[in-house]
Amino acid sequence: MTSVNALSGSPRPPVERGLHIAGLFGLALKRLRAEIEIDSERGFPDLRVSHYRLLELIPDSGARITDLAEIAGMTKQGLGQHVDYLDKLGFTESDRLPEDRRVRLVRRTGKGDEAVAFSHAAIGRVEQAWKEQLGPERYELLRGMLLELCQPFTDELEWLERD
Repeated sequence: MTSVNALSGSPRPPVERGLHIAGLFGLALKRLRAEIEIDSERGFPDLRVSHYRLLELIPDSGARITDLAEIAGMTKQGLGQHVDYLDKLGFTESDRLPEDRRVRLVRRTGKGDEAVAFSHAAIGRVEQAWKEQLGPERYELLRGMLLELCQPFTDELEWLERD
């Protein structure tokens, strides 16, 4: 089989297929998700990492579906389906705004707050394990470099840093 690069006359990239930076980030994320889901099976078996992530994005004062969808990089419809699922399980509650019935405001419930605390503890355990594997200096270097790479996404970073 002839590669696309060979057809175009471009030299083959020096990186093996799948070992490029996107593939490596994907595997690291897969490992992170797997390690969090191990804990999740004990505490909140109905939730997946994406549900924890959504719950974490909801500020205490609540948020509009459109704002959450934008910050999560999802469609409003897709995010709405996640919220419907979380509402059904009692992790969130959502209401239409009286002044504009088109707008849906989502808030975490006490159960949702418990799931976020559980998620933060699981992430803390993963971070600690990675610090032990890499050593504290290399781990902090990795974290700092990731923050630097994320700088173009200032709105998302500010959203994540809020209280």
